[in-house]
Formats: sequence, structure tokens, C-alpha cells
Amino acid sequence: MNEIGRIDISKVVKVIDKFPEQCEEAIEIGRKFSRKLEIKKPERVYVCGMGGSGIAGDILAGGFPERDIRVSKGYELPKHVGSKDLVFVISYSGNTEETLSVFREAVGRGCEIIAVTSGGELERECVKHSIDYVKIPKGIKPRFSLGYLLFPIIVVLENIKFVRKQKLDLVLKNLRETREETGIKTPTKDNLAKRIAMKLLDSVPVVQGFGIYAPVAHRARTQFNENSKVPSFSEVYPELNHNSILGWEGGGYLTRNFSVILIRDEKESEQIRKRIEFTKKLLRKSAKYVVEIWSLYPYELSRMLSTMYVLDFVTVYLALLRNKDPGDDSLLLKLKTILKKGE
Repeated sequence: MNEIGRIDISKVVKVIDKFPEQCEEAIEIGRKFSRKLEIKKPERVYVCGMGGSGIAGDILAGGFPERDIRVSKGYELPKHVGSKDLVFVISYSGNTEETLSVFREAVGRGCEIIAVTSGGELERECVKHSIDYVKIPKGIKPRFSLGYLLFPIIVVLENIKFVRKQKLDLVLKNLRETREETGIKTPTKDNLAKRIAMKLLDSVPVVQGFGIYAPVAHRARTQFNENSKVPSFSEVYPELNHNSILGWEGGGYLTRNFSVILIRDEKESEQIRKRIEFTKKLLRKSAKYVVEIWSLYPYELSRMLSTMYVLDFVTVYLALLRNKDPGDDSLLLKLKTILKKGE
């Protein structure tokens, strides 16, 4: 543990270990906020945010495919968004320039807006324009604050009857069970996340998902980038079967630099199962390492978030194995500084 403390200067291991408690707190924050909220059920929901904040929108849209939930990442709000839409503006810091730009545009169009932030300029602008906002705790990296960013939105959407009532207590229970299996105290021989991280050393991780796991795969890719400090890619079935597999077949020695994580589900359709099994045979001949992560929980939101949680642990363990502080993001801060100076 002393060696982990030496590498993990940002204390990410402690933060990720407390993710179930973060989610529990976030649910309560959402419930307190919703008690005072008076808005009509919208035609559509837009979730606007960047980076770790924007991932909350990806997970939300992926988890509720039957609802019209769209994600917007960038400086501009889509042209057709208007007063009948509910716009969630998410910025953990409250100072993300793209998100602030979208917020001001949404205000100008008369949209129904709810912000989610820990403070910063976004909070000040919400106060200025009398916009409702969910205030979440400060002090952690945005990419490790998904619980704070996601669950208040789910609770709000429940309360305005835009999504069905969720089994949030069950989700919390399943996340705690996942921590027992993959947390830092669980020895490697019993810990899937630690074993996967060891296999991934000296290769480029590729995460493949489908359906509700498309945003989970994307999230894992960005976590490998930010936490493990390695290049990474994500792919989605069935689309990857129309292009990517040819690269795996013809890549030669190049493909040996890649390892593949396949997200599986006992409820996957027969056609998806056939596609994955066909691709897996190819990958085992061409990639350095291939592993499957099976999501077995019966409840859909638990399946998504527990799989995401396992992969979060994998990315942190890989960072530690590579002697990298998983919380270091000095390069991102350097870019932000350059942009502010107008260089």
C-alpha cells in the first residue's frame, strides 16, 4: 500500500473505492433538488457537457434508449433546440468554456435549463439568470465524479415522469458488490480488474461493446487515456463487423500491439452473440490479449454501471503498474492555460 501511495499522488484509489457512496449521496442531492422543482414534462432532453462531465449524458442516453435523450458536446446548441426542450448543462468545475457557451445560447432561446455543477462561472450565471441548478460537492476530478453528475439527472427525470421509476437501491447494492470483487483490497487471484490490468501492460487497449454498452466502452477508452496515460480505442457492434474486422485480419505484426476487452451480456441477442463469437476467434489469432467482461446483473442500469466500475478499476490499476499517477492531468491544464491566453 505504501508503494501505491507513492504513485497515487492524487489519491484516486480512495476516490474510486468510494464510488457507491458517491452515487448514494448524489441520489439524495437529486431528491432534495427535485422537491422544489416545478417544470413540465419536455418533448426532448438534451445533456450538454464535455469530457468527464459529458460522459454522464452518454450513459444517460445509452441507458434509456426508448426516450428522446440527446447529447451535445461542443460550443453550440443544436439549431432545433427550443423552449419545449429540457436542457441539462453539466460542468463539474463550472468553468468549461464550451459548456458555458451552450448555456448562454440556451438562455437566449428560452429553453428550460437545469445546470449541474460544483460552482464556478456556471453557478454565477445560474444565479444571475435565476436558473435552477444542482450544486454538487467540489474536490475531485470530473472523470471520477460521474455519480454526482448522473444520478441527480436520473432523479429529476423520474420526478417529471420522463423516464420510468428506477431501482436505485438495487443499483447501489450491485455497485457495492462489484467493489467487493474488484476493489483494491481484493487479492489479484480473486480480482478480475487487477488480472486484466496486468495483461494489458505494453499494449494498446481496445474496448468493444454493443447496445447499452456503447457508452460504457467509450467511457473506458477515455479512462484509459486519462488515468492509465495510454492510447486507447472503443468500437461498437454491429458496426465494427462492417469495417474493423478487416484490419484485424490483415494487420499482421501491427495487431500484436493491441489487446481487446469484449463487453458481454447474458441477455445479448442471438445475432450479436454470433457476431461477437466470430470476431473473438479472429481477435485471438491477431491481438496480443483478448478478455471478456460479462455483466450478469438482472437490472439494466446495474449492468451498465457495474461494468463501467470494473473498467474504471482496470484503468487505475494499469496506471499504477505503469508507475503513473492516475489523477495527473497537467497536460490538459496546460492546454486550457494556452487557450485562455489566446496563444
